[in-house]
Amino acid sequence: MSSKWWILTAVACGTFMSTLDSSIVNIALPTLTKDLQTDLYLIKWVVIVYLLVITCLLLPFGRLSDQYGRKNIFQLGFIVFTAGSALCGISPSLNWLIASRALQGVGASMLMSNSPAIITAGFPANERGKALGTLAMVVSAGLVSGPSIGGFLVAHFGWRSIFLVNIPIGILGILLVNRFVAADAFRVAKAPFDWAGTFLQTILLLSLMVLVDPPSISVSGTDPVPVSRVVVGIFTLVFGALFLKVESDARAPLFDLSLLKIRTFWTANLASFFTFVAYSGLTVLMPFFLEEMLAFSPDKAGLYMTAIPLTIFVIAPISGRISDRLGSQELSFIGATICALALFLMGGLFGPGINPDMSRLKILLGLVSVGLAMGLFQSPNNNAIMSSVPPVKLGVASALIATIRNLGFVAGTGLSTGLFAYKQEMGASYVSALHFTFIVAGIVSVLAMIASLGKRRGPLTHAT
Repeated sequence: MSSKWWILTAVACGTFMSTLDSSIVNIALPTLTKDLQTDLYLIKWVVIVYLLVITCLLLPFGRLSDQYGRKNIFQLGFIVFTAGSALCGISPSLNWLIASRALQGVGASMLMSNSPAIITAGFPANERGKALGTLAMVVSAGLVSGPSIGGFLVAHFGWRSIFLVNIPIGILGILLVNRFVAADAFRVAKAPFDWAGTFLQTILLLSLMVLVDPPSISVSGTDPVPVSRVVVGIFTLVFGALFLKVESDARAPLFDLSLLKIRTFWTANLASFFTFVAYSGLTVLMPFFLEEMLAFSPDKAGLYMTAIPLTIFVIAPISGRISDRLGSQELSFIGATICALALFLMGGLFGPGINPDMSRLKILLGLVSVGLAMGLFQSPNNNAIMSSVPPVKLGVASALIATIRNLGFVAGTGLSTGLFAYKQEMGASYVSALHFTFIVAGIVSVLAMIASLGKRRGPLTHAT
């Protein structure tokens, strides 16, 4: 087998391990709550801390990769993630487990920030979309298999096994990277790391998350007081302005602002953000509809939801290969359009919308349509982003893809749950509130359609 395919195998190990760990933990939360003698309010941090650490560290590790070598950071990511998994598996308490999950998040951010960059550097331009499509397929495989593998492991071997299973995968990844991934051919002059930019970026990302989904604060048992969006919004604008100022003056900025001059780069990232905002709203609310309105068991609801990643699994490599020949603009636009239409149909903008009386086949077809949309959109869009930047900036571009995806998921989750709760508080029925939320998500998908048109037409071959 050619070395480039061994490189893809190494990257796939890291991608599968990190995505599997994201989806495999959720199924174990009830067991963790009992075994660690805690409650849902505290156990949720096992999931949240992982996401927060990844989101805040993706860009810093992308920058470090461009300065000190993608292979070095990627291999270190395998080591840190595997060590964190081992510590999770032997955790004697909740605090230990949360700290170990944070360490896992550090390793996962190293892996995620480099995966597209290593593939882009290892494959010729005419095969890059196919390789990135295969990577999207691996992501779907991790998401699809997580609940079933996790349920089996927890039932037969206990919750610790869901973390320990990462160890052999991690060791395999370390060996593959060491053997097949070449050191970077370019040399970048070493410059002081942008610590100020890293700090401001972290505060800015946390502020954005709080702005979308403000928490409530309770002191000494008092009634919870919601955090003001106006205050958080001002806070976000101030730190955003400071971040841009620091980055424009830094010798080696965390985020190279010159990338924003590349039209395809920033429009593709904007389209990605809107698409994941819309997509996450569906993935969060549909399980509740299936279980509460249709009285599906969790297993059956999970089986229906699997239709989305399974469809992505099939479509993503095909769309990636087509984008190598035709470019990404048309495919991304078609994907965003299908997503908008599917959400409008489910929201009742055209027809009755999703409801307890509709046939199960129509519900399944709606979910498949969303999977088709994401499969058509994601691989070509990522291909456009990675192919539009110079080789020495692949690390930052790669990290930004994952950062935007996580921000989209967080923003979409907060927006959809907030809109749904607001409509119910206003007296709307469950189905009406669901329809309203899906229509808003469809409008967000229209924004992704518009942003997709801003990309350059035809195949891109910049990053070689």
